[in-house]
Amino acid sequence: MRFIHTADLHLAKPFGRFDADTQAALRVARLDALSCLGAAARVGKAEFILIAGDTFDAEAPPSKVVRRALDVMAEFADLQWVLLPGNHDSLAAVDLWERIERDKPDNVILAVTSEVIKIGDHIAILPAPPTVRNPGVDLTDWMTDAQTGQRFRIGLAHGGILDFGSEEVTVAVIRPDRAERSKLDYLALGDWHGQKSITSRTWYSGSPEADNFKGHAAAGALLVEITAPGDAPQVTAVPIGQFDWRPIALEFFAGTDPVQQLTDALPVLGRDKTLVRLEASGRLGLLEQSQLREMCAKIADDFHYFEVILDRLGIEQAVDDLDLIATGGALRATADSLFAATDLEGRTAEDVQVAQIALTHLFHVAQQESTQ
Repeated sequence: MRFIHTADLHLAKPFGRFDADTQAALRVARLDALSCLGAAARVGKAEFILIAGDTFDAEAPPSKVVRRALDVMAEFADLQWVLLPGNHDSLAAVDLWERIERDKPDNVILAVTSEVIKIGDHIAILPAPPTVRNPGVDLTDWMTDAQTGQRFRIGLAHGGILDFGSEEVTVAVIRPDRAERSKLDYLALGDWHGQKSITSRTWYSGSPEADNFKGHAAAGALLVEITAPGDAPQVTAVPIGQFDWRPIALEFFAGTDPVQQLTDALPVLGRDKTLVRLEASGRLGLLEQSQLREMCAKIADDFHYFEVILDRLGIEQAVDDLDLIATGGALRATADSLFAATDLEGRTAEDVQVAQIALTHLFHVAQQESTQ
């Protein structure tokens, strides 16, 4: 038996922190992930696809998104799709689930009750649909006593487990040994957006399309193969994600080449599908900081999104650097004043940071003026 385990598509996620073009591209990619999942199931000779919750990002997603998602599933009529509510699209979203029930194609099965779902003659799906966003109880308890005969027993749930923690710090109630306790061949979990094995039989599939800079494993799904009931599952990661989210943390030191250090840390290929968040720390001289800023501005448009956070990058206090701003006059007086304000003695860390940023900007502007 083979199936695809996925979760947390979060269709119609707003991505409010990004510009409009990036928001639209990321939303389209999440819808495209459904087609990628169907294609992966066919290539892997999977019989069905389990979506372990949070297919939609909200209880009332746009009507068009619901329609398009169902249309994509209908295109893979040779596969069965099993949809479990999550915490974002729990059973409290009555209108959503009534609409899906009314409009779904025949190959879509809704796992909206804690009852055995039989697929063919040899598979039993045991779902634990969240009734509300945070149920506060272990909805998988019923699986232990569920009667399934000689069928494969596949649990399907959404939420955090003890000693692990959910993506949204919800109440952690699912037992980490649920699969073993309830004699499940496999427990397919959703909620954590990165792929993670809890036991050999219990997995979080992660989201098929990344949505944050947390540094999870490559976004994708899991192809699960089980030879016979009771046998250990063989779990294979299947890459799905279009976009590469790169959190890059660099510590800089005065006297080194910040441009080369940044260049070495960035991908060479696929930049148009890469989102970068660069967090810099350490200390650089004013000239080095200016070079770093110029490099960031130069390459930013190569990437789909490029964010630079320099709040923790301090200034190496070298008075000679001020001569590169001005050797006299009001501009030099301003530079001297800002330079003095970068000394922590008698000042708060926040005030020093503001002075450092202002001095760096002043130096950068002065350098640009001198080259024109």
